[in-house]
Amino acid sequence: MGSPIISSSNSSLLNSSSSYITNPVPIATNFKDLGVPTVLISNLSSLKIKKPSSIQTSSFQLITRGSHVFGIAATGSGKTLAFTLPMLTTLSTDPYGIYAIVLSPTRELSKQIHEQITLCGSCYNIRSELITGGGDMVKQSCGLSKLPHFVVGTPGRVSDILRQGDVKLKGVRYLVLDEADRLLSDRLSSGFGEDVLEVRRRCGEGRRCQILAFSATGGTKVMGMVEGLVGGERVSRIGGDVETTEEKKEEQKKKKKKIKKDGGKEEGDSEEEEEEEEEEEEEEEEEEEKEEEKEKKTTPTKTKKAAIPAGLKQQYIFMPHALRDAYLVTCLQKMVWNGGVKAKDEMEDGSGWTLKEDEEDGVGVARSAVVFVGTCERAAHMEGTLRELGIDCVALHSLLSQDRRNAALGKFKSQRVRVLIATDVASRGLDIPGVGLVVNSELPRKASDYIHRVGRTARAGRRGTAVSLVGEEDIGLVHACESLSGRPLQKNEEIKDKDVLKLLGSVAKASRLTKVRLDEIGFDKLVKKREGRKEKERAIRNKVLEQMGKKKKKGKGKESKSSK
Repeated sequence: MGSPIISSSNSSLLNSSSSYITNPVPIATNFKDLGVPTVLISNLSSLKIKKPSSIQTSSFQLITRGSHVFGIAATGSGKTLAFTLPMLTTLSTDPYGIYAIVLSPTRELSKQIHEQITLCGSCYNIRSELITGGGDMVKQSCGLSKLPHFVVGTPGRVSDILRQGDVKLKGVRYLVLDEADRLLSDRLSSGFGEDVLEVRRRCGEGRRCQILAFSATGGTKVMGMVEGLVGGERVSRIGGDVETTEEKKEEQKKKKKKIKKDGGKEEGDSEEEEEEEEEEEEEEEEEEEKEEEKEKKTTPTKTKKAAIPAGLKQQYIFMPHALRDAYLVTCLQKMVWNGGVKAKDEMEDGSGWTLKEDEEDGVGVARSAVVFVGTCERAAHMEGTLRELGIDCVALHSLLSQDRRNAALGKFKSQRVRVLIATDVASRGLDIPGVGLVVNSELPRKASDYIHRVGRTARAGRRGTAVSLVGEEDIGLVHACESLSGRPLQKNEEIKDKDVLKLLGSVAKASRLTKVRLDEIGFDKLVKKREGRKEKERAIRNKVLEQMGKKKKKGKGKESKSSK
């Protein structure tokens, strides 16, 4: 099979019914009926996993029977187990060599998947190797050379080790892409696409390699990229409406134009009637465009593209941009138990909310919260500001060393701190059951990132609240988020302006002190150094892509000459 190419042009394959199939309605209601081995069921039971979720039921038979899969399901619905269970089930028939490679976009998510696979597969004594940036590359290479059953990691580090080493991947049966929309998106500057391709090229040289792609969001473009990886074979799509309302409308318009171009008309139509129909269609299109513009300005577009958990409350707080920090602090003080400071006499349940409720209005408060910000600088600044104000918190962003990132996440997971300030490095896949509140300090530029952010709460049937701080400039982003989630954001009635005004002085002082401290440790120099490194990497990547483009053109030129 030739080298697969990730290209959005492959999305045209979706128009052919032979290129993909949609999964049947799941019937099994327990692991035994599903076909999971008894020893694995016992292990799941000990981990308090009693029955399969919808995505797990839908994917199990398809994967064990050898299908390529693209699964879309809400955050917190159990996508990791959806690919882990069938892989462990088939592993017993062929337990030698590297059996599966699992790629994810972040180190933290890779670590979580590695831990879950190790736990679930402990009954089979499986070996899993974690390969991510920030770790010792020599140790990771040695670990890979020992041929573990599972390799879990980030695309960049895995592809680097494969290029430098002599590890054989001929026996790999599965290549899993978790958060596939981010791994395959060609719009991101991270360069994941090329690294994923490198891993794909090396997999399955000696046997057929199944592609299992999962995400909470995805469209025809992502589906087309998955199609490109499988070399024209069928891909079974599970869950979600891959096409958005806008994509469907666009498709209908293209069909109409094609009919006109081909001269298609009903029998008996005269030339005059045809011209009249064309004029009417043009008028209808103009009217439709006007209506669409009105809808965009007033109400969110309805779509079922991305599901969000049923137990999630989405709220917004409209506020002036200059008071954003004060509103954020007020949110945490009012909506997180004990204002974000851990109390000794606290009683907790497993829902992410404390058993005790606010005596005034009876509203439950979150046991812990994740605050999402747009940049590493903002994360560091908010961490310092909140600490100055006495709120226990840790930060998680890409400028931290891997040890510090692990330590921060460990403190938050163990409830030693109540608040995690994070960039989108924490928005993908991380499963922390105690999170009852997500705060978007700034809305993300892409609606799909919003879906992943708010999915850190209300996981696996629990309750949760997502609050977004919204300024005048964010109205369009709010509509985009509402459109993708399929639900409107409700106004938060709990945070009062008078409470925010009381905090203005203390927040401003804490912010100034934090800025001074960050300047003292040279944080801005660290940021500039990272930006310079990224700029060099982009230049190298663009040069490589340019050279590849030239080679392709030469190849096509030779082919056309030989055909003549």
